[in-house]
This record gives sequence, C-alpha cells and structure tokens, in this order.
Amino acid sequence: MSDDVRDQPGGGEENQIIVMNGNDPVFFWQPSTQQALRALSEAPLRGADGELSDTPLLAHAEGRRFLSYVVTCALPEGDVLKDAAGTVSFHGAVGLASEWSSGALRDVASQRWVTACLLQTLNKLGMEVEVLMTGRHRSLGERPDASASDYTTPDATMFGNLFHADGAVAFSCTDTEVSTTCDIDLSQHMAQRLCDQSPTCGVTPLGPCDRSCTDVDGHPSCRSPEGDRYAEAISTYVHSTLSLGLPMECSP
Repeated sequence: MSDDVRDQPGGGEENQIIVMNGNDPVFFWQPSTQQALRALSEAPLRGADGELSDTPLLAHAEGRRFLSYVVTCALPEGDVLKDAAGTVSFHGAVGLASEWSSGALRDVASQRWVTACLLQTLNKLGMEVEVLMTGRHRSLGERPDASASDYTTPDATMFGNLFHADGAVAFSCTDTEVSTTCDIDLSQHMAQRLCDQSPTCGVTPLGPCDRSCTDVDGHPSCRSPEGDRYAEAISTYVHSTLSLGLPMECSP
C-alpha cells in the first residue's frame, strides 16, 4: 500500500483556492533544504519513468513533507508523482508551474509564483490550518467551492523568489485595515497561522501592505525594498472562526 504525502486543498472562485498550511519554517530555511530545492529546479520534477526526480529530500520524513508542498504548489490537481519505490505519492493541487513537470523551472514568473505559494504554506507552530490563497494566476481559481465564502479574515500577502541566482528573497506584508483599525499584532492574534513576522519564519516583514503593494484589477502587485516589482504575489485569508477572539468592531 502506498502512502500519500499531500496537502488537502479544496477549491476557490475568482482566482482563489483553499490549501492546507503547516510547512515547518525551521526545516524550510535550512541551507541544505534550500540547496536541494534549487537543485530540483534544474531538472523536470517528473523523472523518465514518471517518478519524482531524485533528490536528497526523499531520504527522510521532513524532506518528503516539504516536497509535498512543492508538488502541491507547482503541479495541477490530478498530477501525481511517486518516489522511485512507488511507496510515497505526491499530489499536485494549485498548478502554478505545470511546465516544471517536463522541464527545468527556468521561467522567472513561475519561480516567483511557486515561491509565493510555498511561503504561504509556512506555519511557525507547525500546525495545519487551511488558508484561502488569492492572486492573479489563472490556476488559483479553477475549482469553485462554496466554503470559500467562510474565509473572511485577512492574513498576509507574500512574494519573493527562492530560486534567485543571488540567493533566496522572501517578503510579506499584513492587511492594513485590520492592523490599523484594531491596533493589534496580527502575528500574536493568529499564532495558529501567521508566519510573516516571526524571526523563525525567514520572511522579511514589510509592515502594512499599502506600503509595498498596490491593487491591480483586484489583485496585489508588490515592490521589494530594493524596488523590484512582483506581480506574482499571493494573499491569504483564514476561516472566520479564527477571528472570534477579535473585538467586535475588528471582526470581518
């Protein structure tokens, strides 16, 4: 019997999709993990026999869990890769870089989309929390799901490039309306999910999103402190039940 290593995504509408969050930031940012990820991007994800391309990450449980998020973000729903032994399965879900299945991940936009998705899977407590991902990429909104309407609490916007030749870059910003109206530290309020301000998360926080991002046709377009523009940004929302601890006037 094979083991499934997978997130359990739901669906979305109008460029949104529900994905399980719970990626361990400590393991995520280990130099060996990031080096293995970059090496993996130099070849197709799918090997000659349909298996996941060989990588040191397959050798242990933490690496296989990390790979599950990589495949979830990169490949579309229905794509399944197994390890060489055929005992572990990795399931696609979002489909932000479907071309990676058959070739190296060279396209910068695809690198950035996969990065934004992987950053949004980080959870500083290692807990699994469903998040609604939104963005302008067409693959974020291919499967309607009525439950998406329950994800109303703004979380964070993340962007960057883990595959950058000069080293990984990762940025986040928080929703301006909630943080200013409620005068709270969102990283404390939603400790079950947020991984944009914790030092262990390896992401550079940029404060409220209106400082670094603008709305373009309903989706964020963000700028790094160095001035690089990222249209490949993903915003997230968490389920309304996670906002029950907010004061009445702060609840969405």
